[in-house]
Amino acid sequence: MRDRIIDMLSQSVGDSVALPPVRREQFLVYLMGPYRTFDVDALLPADTDIETDVPSFATWNEGSGEYAEDDVLRLLQETRDCLRDRGFNAFLAIDVGIPLDEMDAATQSIAFARASNVTVFIAPQVGDNLGVGIEIGSVLEDLLPSDSMHGPAADATPPDRTKRMMVVTEPSVRSAMLGAVHARWDASVRTFTDATDCCRVCAQFCTHIQNEELYGSLERLD
Repeated sequence: MRDRIIDMLSQSVGDSVALPPVRREQFLVYLMGPYRTFDVDALLPADTDIETDVPSFATWNEGSGEYAEDDVLRLLQETRDCLRDRGFNAFLAIDVGIPLDEMDAATQSIAFARASNVTVFIAPQVGDNLGVGIEIGSVLEDLLPSDSMHGPAADATPPDRTKRMMVVTEPSVRSAMLGAVHARWDASVRTFTDATDCCRVCAQFCTHIQNEELYGSLERLD
């Protein structure tokens, strides 16, 4: 999967746009976030009445959050571009361009996280944070073997791969899932104030992991 990601990031595949080359091509940084990009209409039977037969898939309460869906995607893209300017091969799932009929979105997230040197979940205040728990939870649970998932969260023994994970949130975000990140997975949780600060925090973490690969205890993935 690593080779496929690196190869596809340089191509225009489907709706994805080719990304310019970076200095550290082999250092993959997978950025996740609570945004929606799939086309519901494309997944429905041809005879479906959109007006009457389709339930609401909305998980956004834009009245109680500071961000709308487009704002979150823009924040992720700005962070990706900023990290790429610093030489890291940062990407979003939509940049890889794997069709959903080949691999569903949740499976893609797990595969991308497994293949990446760093995985960052960016969680701004968007009102309804259900998506935060679902997406980051599925990726983090994949890190733990089944025999470590029983009993209290604090008793779980996370593998070294959790050291490559970070959740970066606005200070106002509150989620039970985020509260468990330290206790169960021993992953890093940081806060940010704006897009510039988000990039700074992510870049610091990427540099830390890079140093751990070069001089510390983490295995090099390149």
